[in-house]
Amino acid sequence: MSTDESFEALVVHEMEDGTFRRRIERRSLADLPSGEVLVRVHYSSLNYKDALSATGHRGVTRRYPHTPGIDAAGVVESSDSDAFQPGDPVVVTSYDLGMNTPGGWGRYIRVPAEWVVPLPAGLTLRESMILGTAGFTAALSVHRLQHEGITPDRGAVLVTGASGGVGSLAVGILHRIGYRVVAATGKAEAEPFLRDLGAAEVVPRQQVLDDSPRPLLKGRWAGVVDTVGGAYLASVLKAVQLHGAVTCCGLVASAEFSTTVYPFIL
Repeated sequence: MSTDESFEALVVHEMEDGTFRRRIERRSLADLPSGEVLVRVHYSSLNYKDALSATGHRGVTRRYPHTPGIDAAGVVESSDSDAFQPGDPVVVTSYDLGMNTPGGWGRYIRVPAEWVVPLPAGLTLRESMILGTAGFTAALSVHRLQHEGITPDRGAVLVTGASGGVGSLAVGILHRIGYRVVAATGKAEAEPFLRDLGAAEVVPRQQVLDDSPRPLLKGRWAGVVDTVGGAYLASVLKAVQLHGAVTCCGLVASAEFSTTVYPFIL
């Protein structure tokens, strides 16, 4: 394929006044960075980190113009690696894709071979992006709870931010493998959706919060998948059972939280 060949991509530009604008543009393959594998993207997904990149968050993307998209699924167009051949269906996620490397919101990406994963058996390209980084994160969270000995007979597992991508997938995964799931959300209208996914109980997110000075509360949760952070993470740490476990993967509420050592030593 000629490096002069063009393709469409969503490109984010930084304007002279410091604002950021987004538009669909024609890009050239020559604009892509070096890498062993050129992938024609069939599907991507929308993640919180993509929204940050698309709105000019320097903690995610340092240089503009830029194409976001931290997930991509497609077919290998060309490869300098023996591990992949043209026509192979693949998934690319994690690493620097969509952050400072042009991502899946363009028709083509060029990346190092070690970033590329063969499409898992039993998944279509579309299904892999329905799951995407959110699904991968949810699965890792559940796997960690299992690794820490949190089995369904131990009691309920709380999922915060349950109507979001990671949260909703965590609810579904936990239900499918036998856990009683309590879903906390700030969206009352999401209750039917969460019930359909398998939540045994749906509670307002404020019900999870505890702003009292007490360092510990009655142990309510065998395990917690926290996708929110901030005061919510501090509160669930107080309320986890003895020998329980909490996974945390989000900072929508805040990247900071205040706690004591008591949940960890008592």
